[in-house]
Amino acid sequence: MTLFVILLIVFTGATSATTPLHDFHYIYSCFQSGEVRVDALVDGDVAAYADFSKDEMVIAIPHVPQSAEEITKTAYEFAKASIVHCHSILGRALKADPGAILRQDAPDISIYTRYEEEDGVLNTLFCLANHFYPPTINFTWTKNGVEITEGVLDLRYLHNSDGTFHRISTLIFTPQEGDVYSCLVEHQTLHQPLSKSWELEKSQSSLSPAALFFIASLVLCLIGIATGIFFFNKERK
Repeated sequence: MTLFVILLIVFTGATSATTPLHDFHYIYSCFQSGEVRVDALVDGDVAAYADFSKDEMVIAIPHVPQSAEEITKTAYEFAKASIVHCHSILGRALKADPGAILRQDAPDISIYTRYEEEDGVLNTLFCLANHFYPPTINFTWTKNGVEITEGVLDLRYLHNSDGTFHRISTLIFTPQEGDVYSCLVEHQTLHQPLSKSWELEKSQSSLSPAALFFIASLVLCLIGIATGIFFFNKERK
């Protein structure tokens, strides 16, 4: 099992007397694998995260308060400086109670499209895994039972207010009638992967079979009546 420690540092302030107050939170997650994740939250939303491969804080939302932009400029250096301290706390936690039972929450999943589905029109499928813990989860996409990787993108883990996590995997695809797409989710709490499937709804007639049968019967009946009237009038002449 993967053990990690989360450190929460909270900053609250405003840029001026006329600017609304905003809550700034830095969350550091330290893992036994050596990985460290750092998120900067503004008013409860992840505004930026540390990308140690790019050596920068990456802005994660389209619009952030000016005061938050100023803080993210120094956040990355602060994040790097906290790595040693974070692992030090993790090491002490392991020594303090090495046999502690770790929290585990199984995910629930859902699947949906970005746009209203149309046959032959490019679209995006979203597979959401939510309310799971710890934050280690795998997605697999299949088309008609065959695994696919082209057009797949797994987004970052994000925090929920209850301490669990959620993550989204996306698939860019062109739906065709008869194709079945499935998202399989693996998590250490599951004995077997969870799966959700999606397929294009078949185009249906606006009239039910019973209604079509009634209309056809009515037409035949009217034809019969018209034919009877025609021969009746003919015999009278």
